[in-house]
Amino acid sequence: MNRPADNLALVQPGQDSTGAKVLQPLRAGDPTTVGNFRLVGRLGQGAMGVVYLGYRSTRPVAVKVVRPQLAEDEYFRKRFALELEAIRRVGGFHTAALVDADPRAATPWIATQYINAPSLLELVEQHGPVSELGAWWLAAGLADALMHIHSVRLLHRDLKPGNVLVATDGVRVIDFGISHVSGGTGLTTASAALGTLSYMAPEQAADSRKASEASDVYSLGATLAHAATGHVPFYAQMPAQRTLDIQPDLTGLPPALLDLVTHTLAFDAEDRPTAQNVLEEAMGRLLDFGVPTEAQAYPPLPEAFLAAVLERQATPVEAPDAVPDPDAAVDAEPDDVPDIAPEPVPEAAPFPRPAEPLDPGPQPDAMPDRWAARWRSRIEDRRGDYGG
Repeated sequence: MNRPADNLALVQPGQDSTGAKVLQPLRAGDPTTVGNFRLVGRLGQGAMGVVYLGYRSTRPVAVKVVRPQLAEDEYFRKRFALELEAIRRVGGFHTAALVDADPRAATPWIATQYINAPSLLELVEQHGPVSELGAWWLAAGLADALMHIHSVRLLHRDLKPGNVLVATDGVRVIDFGISHVSGGTGLTTASAALGTLSYMAPEQAADSRKASEASDVYSLGATLAHAATGHVPFYAQMPAQRTLDIQPDLTGLPPALLDLVTHTLAFDAEDRPTAQNVLEEAMGRLLDFGVPTEAQAYPPLPEAFLAAVLERQATPVEAPDAVPDPDAAVDAEPDDVPDIAPEPVPEAAPFPRPAEPLDPGPQPDAMPDRWAARWRSRIEDRRGDYGG
């Protein structure tokens, strides 16, 4: 039986489908409160529902609300409950932290931390490919995130640039709408290729039930290839195209990244490295570049990327004035909910810009040997935590 929306991923909070920042006014018929959160604007929408910007105190949250017509579908309620379980398991270090939720409400909803940061997709589309050094930094952050996600018996199944937020303290992997919770009720059918085709592993495209940790690593490689080249590695409009053993388009990929990317994009899952392998390789390259691995003031990203991240982080989230929905009926009755005075949003302190442009050139002599010894020792100590 075909469901009305098997692709449950929403447009990313704070962005439209192209990655541009968007905060739309509430429309006529939109709720003004959910739970004890006051909603002030729309952050995005998709097949499953709408994401709103909300406040319970002075801290903004992203509130995902299921569409009313889907709230009556038991399939979607189960899928929504699995997404909530995924967010709870992962925690807030590598993703947006869970704030509150009510999966049993008449209209289920989830409130998560709102991270005021651009997506990797937005940065690449606006500023072009990331530098080689920036790509290694991204690879380390994404591999570390996947190691944690897998350690709590989860698969993300839709890792892509649009689901990666870039902040000054690291990357955040978001949107667990189609993740798989190990031991949960199997809701995926063999005919449902959940995920995004340009970043999807062949075995996942053939049968979503065959997705594995290796499938997530494949998506990491595809995401890294997009970030380092400025274009997707595969072009496909139907799942059958992604089940073929074809070579990715890696035009423009820095030669130093070629070995890692081609191995993560291996057609056979058993030929791919683990997330642990990717982290070790990326950390080794960062050490070779002389990048401090503790107490970094700024991530080693291109100057335009870093400026965009700092600007977004220092910009307060302002709620737009509500406007009538142009698609609403002319004789629609006004909302019975009384108007609520907007809650003031505290001004964010301006973030300092780096005094000088970042120099991505190799500086191995600037790094004391203790850095390498400390980090390689730390990586070895973590092997047991992730089954390595």
